[in-house]
Amino acid sequence: MKIVLRLLLGLIALLLVGALVAFFYVKSSRTPTYDGELNLEGLSQPVSVYYTEYGVPHIYAETPEDAYRAFGYIHAQDRLWQMDLLRHVGSGRLSELFGESQVENDKFLRTMGMGPYAKASAEAFRARNHTSLPLVEAYLDGINEYIATQPKPLEHLVLGVEIAPFELHNILEITAYMAFSFQNAQATDPVITEMAHRLDSTYLQDLDLYHYAGETTIPTFDDRYATLADRAMATLETLGVPEFIGSNSWAVSGSRTASGKPIFENDPHIGYAQPAIWYEAHLNYPGVEYYGYHLGGVPFPLLMHNERQANGITMFMNDDMDFYVEEINPEDASQYRHRGEWKPIASRDEVIQVKGGESVPFTVRSTVHGPMVSDIMLDHPLQDPVAMYWITTQHENYTLETLYGYSRASSLEEFETALSRLHGPGLNIMYADSAGNVAWWACAKLIDRRNEEASKTFYDGASGLDDAERFHPFADNPHSINPPEGYVYSANNQPDSINGKLYSGYYLPDLRARRVVHLIESEEKVTVDSVKQMALDQYAPLYDTIQPILLASIANSADPDLLAALRDWDFQMDTEAFAPLIYQRWMYEIIEQAQKDELGDTLWATYRKSNGFKVVMERLLVNEASRWWDNVHTEAKESRTDILMAAFDSTLQDLSKNWGEDYTQWRWGAAHPVTHAHTMGTALSFLNVGPLEAPAGNEVLNNIGYRYGDAKVHAPTFGPSTRRIVDFADVRNNSWSILPTGQSGAYFSPHYADQAEMYVRGEFRKMMMNHEEIQGAENKLVLTPQN
Repeated sequence: MKIVLRLLLGLIALLLVGALVAFFYVKSSRTPTYDGELNLEGLSQPVSVYYTEYGVPHIYAETPEDAYRAFGYIHAQDRLWQMDLLRHVGSGRLSELFGESQVENDKFLRTMGMGPYAKASAEAFRARNHTSLPLVEAYLDGINEYIATQPKPLEHLVLGVEIAPFELHNILEITAYMAFSFQNAQATDPVITEMAHRLDSTYLQDLDLYHYAGETTIPTFDDRYATLADRAMATLETLGVPEFIGSNSWAVSGSRTASGKPIFENDPHIGYAQPAIWYEAHLNYPGVEYYGYHLGGVPFPLLMHNERQANGITMFMNDDMDFYVEEINPEDASQYRHRGEWKPIASRDEVIQVKGGESVPFTVRSTVHGPMVSDIMLDHPLQDPVAMYWITTQHENYTLETLYGYSRASSLEEFETALSRLHGPGLNIMYADSAGNVAWWACAKLIDRRNEEASKTFYDGASGLDDAERFHPFADNPHSINPPEGYVYSANNQPDSINGKLYSGYYLPDLRARRVVHLIESEEKVTVDSVKQMALDQYAPLYDTIQPILLASIANSADPDLLAALRDWDFQMDTEAFAPLIYQRWMYEIIEQAQKDELGDTLWATYRKSNGFKVVMERLLVNEASRWWDNVHTEAKESRTDILMAAFDSTLQDLSKNWGEDYTQWRWGAAHPVTHAHTMGTALSFLNVGPLEAPAGNEVLNNIGYRYGDAKVHAPTFGPSTRRIVDFADVRNNSWSILPTGQSGAYFSPHYADQAEMYVRGEFRKMMMNHEEIQGAENKLVLTPQN
């Protein structure tokens, strides 16, 4: 018996030792190399890479090709899983990684046409033989050298999949994914179309919500149109990659700063995920130096700065996607009507390869307007299918030339020229430079429509009257260069008019924009410290505006102590405060009780996720005579006060149930924890980062936002993807940043999540460009040519 016991204990010990050996092997082989020397094929001379405290690589090379070959390798060792995931999203090949659970998502993504478009665009880019082509190829070589010589990332190991070499079209699949994630039309137009058909037009006019008196109406209507929005949103929510959602940026000229030099700020608002969206890198080679923020798998930065200039992005939110209801020939289902003629429906055969399963063939049908998205977004085909026109896939792609050009511009004029061919997605490009200029440009190819308001509902495809055939010249796009106010700003609000007309879009309320203006105008002289405070500002301007209306409705019914506490709230969305929890939930209850009775359960569930929901909040609250206040299911005619009181009662009941009877113990932070979820985090929870209590909330400058709803926890789903500040008084020593989690997507890296707590605490770290300081870094990796 003792011998058996000893054997058993010995076996257990052997298994434990084996498990530990396997763990440390996996850990050591999948931790990025930050020190020492490595051979890299194709280099002409050694490249030095200094890693500073938070894992940012500072690359010093003697030639452009060496710099980008080294960057491709360096980028891959920290973010190869993310790169591979993004190209699978952009090409609709997620089933190859995750199996049959992703087949429907792949059908949706392939119907969008990003994969074929990326391949055609890559061929066109190569044919143009642009100056940047050798650098792009060097970057790809660096990625592929890493794939060929190093162990695959932990995620690929767990999934049991191999990694194919990267090709040029993969870069454009990734940028196409970025453009796709911008799309508000898919989540909004189907909803507005159904609302326009179901309700009297005065309901939409009441809210100024994309209403119009159109000349052309859709001849038929299917009540499943709104489910197109459900399908689009469901796909975005289940992809596990960040969505581009909103942003803040401002640039203050030297006339308004204490130093007399411009200060630049940018914090793009992007969906939370792990790894975070941006990878920081500082590149140096003769004639070129910049500190940039890169998408995984893209060689040139979307955000960057150097001693000459700084630039960043906010989402333009323009409408670059239209939907057309097509008329099918009743005698021949292979034809559709367009401008009085029956035309053949085009088709493209696709085959989805499924890991561990049978391949899945399907067909994408298209008209002159684009793919018939209703074929894949609905369970059963529509008698009158819906086709989608999307500018991104309908025009030549100059993304790589644009990114290359603006990262090397030596003047405002060169920078503006580089932007002019950016067709989609719509971006506000923000700018400041050492010459004292501040500027912004709305960059997109803008459709010149007959009726801008009409674009929020489905067009009659047969008439051809609303086909996208005319476009505004770039020179007419909204922009501002050195305005007399001494600053420029953008917060996803409506930009200025084009030739006297406002351009159609999915713009967010101007609450953040108003706050930016107020804070800048309040400063005698703007400093880097005051800009930091602006970026972290958690003042809720919506509640400042509507608080008197809200509290007047409960003045005679609410507990006096609670009423006094709500009246005394300073509108700061602080983690320790209870008022934000009440106000945020109360606002949701108000809109739900005002609008759900007209919309019904199904349409309401979709509508509340759209930008339209955010847009109406302030407009509805200040309109006491709105038709929405009356509950159509009762005989009485309810007033605004009736709805506000009922919503307040519901709010307190639910919060008491979830957080206890004593409201003084409720905490906003407990209800607002952020988790940066990894794509595989459901099965491997250790890959997630968080939860971490977060301050702020929706439509405040520090826009750590969440989807409105009736859940107990308002878990943030998006927020600042970085907070960048560039001081042109001392670019190399006084420019600041932070990431939501960390630089590396490799779980065993010390930089996987080393900024996560700093981020929610509102801390910054230096964007290091001081060469002496950088070259004193503890970690140095030298990449050498192979003998």
